[in-house]
Amino acid sequence: MAANPTAVSPQLARSLQATENMWRSISAEYGLLTSGQVAELLGASPSNRTLASRRRAAHQIAGVVRRNAVLYPAFQFDRSQGTILPVMAQIIRLAAATGWHEKDLLLWICSPTTSFEGQDRPVDHFHDPDSVLAAAKAQFEAQW
Repeated sequence: MAANPTAVSPQLARSLQATENMWRSISAEYGLLTSGQVAELLGASPSNRTLASRRRAAHQIAGVVRRNAVLYPAFQFDRSQGTILPVMAQIIRLAAATGWHEKDLLLWICSPTTSFEGQDRPVDHFHDPDSVLAAAKAQFEAQW
């Protein structure tokens, strides 16, 4: 907000605070991993910091810039297998094809949606990738 040359409206300030609260919630619930932590989770040396950026460039994982570093929400990974969940690449490709930004995609994944009974979050349905992809397609391709 400090970089904004004009006064910040109360509505914008509330919106920015809500977004910050959401990132903090994602961090608390899942964790936001550094590139070194992603490398280690995927079986490489933690010093291999390019692994995460290469996977991100290949649209296999998504990251968000926080405090001048790219961090990766841990819900994208199967920690027990040390792999990336395949549904992520599919969702990322769909989001990119429809003009969605990574940060918006990550926020959508962790936000309630009417695409699921009970208005669950897409992340709660990663065990059923087809339902998540259908919800993503409906959301990303919606015409207003």
